[in-house]
Amino acid sequence: MNTLRAALWSGLLLSLGGCLSGVLPKASEQAQYTLPDAVAQRAERQLPLALLVDVPRAVAPLDGVDVVVIRADGEVQIMTGARWTAPLPILLQDLLVRTIEAAGLVPAVAQSAQAHRIPLRLSGELRAFELHDDGAGLRARAALNLRLICSRNAQVLASSGLITIEAADLPAGVAGAVASLRDLALKLSQQTLQWLQQADVSSCGEA
Repeated sequence: MNTLRAALWSGLLLSLGGCLSGVLPKASEQAQYTLPDAVAQRAERQLPLALLVDVPRAVAPLDGVDVVVIRADGEVQIMTGARWTAPLPILLQDLLVRTIEAAGLVPAVAQSAQAHRIPLRLSGELRAFELHDDGAGLRARAALNLRLICSRNAQVLASSGLITIEAADLPAGVAGAVASLRDLALKLSQQTLQWLQQADVSSCGEA
């Protein structure tokens, strides 16, 4: 009886496994990429107050892990064979924090939404971070809008306008295209650092 019961269970499990194999997704064959490390670049001018860096706002599909390709006719596609290791805004937030920290721009920099009583807050919107396919080749484009806010009274101390960076004549293949996007992210972080150094935060330090 035990032998018969074991045989029945074995057959049931094999049958169930065969059914699930047609439902469960297969292991991903996509390469996963993160953004580059911050470049050591000391700030020429320091800000005297601690800074909280928010996750940049973004709308789909820029708020996910897909590498976005936009065709000349406006169709949005997803590049096969590559994805980001985490949602893109979170990766960009981390890169901005590491860049600011490495530069020694502020006495302290945080990225936790639970952080309290931090005088300065860097908020932004990721407007573009994609590849453009015009039929003849690919180009990369990134665009970020930033605001430096005094947490005490929500005063906007500085607004960057739209920081836009582009690259054309990308290397062939998925890896080359993604490498170009990673380079744009690094340049965005460096331009953010340069912009922050020009900010006047004296009014935020007043009681």
